[in-house]
Amino acid sequence: MSTEMLKDYQCIDFKKLLLLKGKSIGLKDEETHILLLMMTLSDLGVRPIYPQKIAEFSSLSIKEIDDIMIRLVDKHYLDRINLKIDFKPLEKLLLGMKIEKKEEVNLIEIFEDAFGRTMSTMDIEYINQFKRTGYDDEMIVSALREAVKSNALSFRYIERVLENWAHSKNYIKKYQEEEPEVSEEVRNYNWWEND
Repeated sequence: MSTEMLKDYQCIDFKKLLLLKGKSIGLKDEETHILLLMMTLSDLGVRPIYPQKIAEFSSLSIKEIDDIMIRLVDKHYLDRINLKIDFKPLEKLLLGMKIEKKEEVNLIEIFEDAFGRTMSTMDIEYINQFKRTGYDDEMIVSALREAVKSNALSFRYIERVLENWAHSKNYIKKYQEEEPEVSEEVRNYNWWEND
């Protein structure tokens, strides 16, 4: 029986595994506490899970919770995919499975290249705010590309693009991948005039 099936049938209690193995996979106590709260809120159907909601059940401040959540994503215990929290990397670690390393994206470098200047502390705070809101790196880079295409290079514009994508829930990967070049012969092929 595969681990996915065991998980689907709720044969594996990841909360207990987290309590017992948290230290061995490098988690601090407050990180374990926040993860347990996040898993519980997720099980209860609370979405999205954000620091203010977690603070209702924790003695930690909202800033501390926010910092811990960012740290958990940065250390690859959690993934954020289109504003949703994914516990799969943590579950794989708890089961002793290897997790695929995602290619690190240096958002500041990418923004500096696009803007043609170094980022100020205010600019870096904007980027951090995008991350805190729950946008994943790919989505942020895609919004930046959209701003470049529209010749509207401003953080407000990028923020609006991200908000529109989040509200419409219609974030399409067309902005993540450039269209491949198609030769003129293929583009102008008349299929109805086939020999």
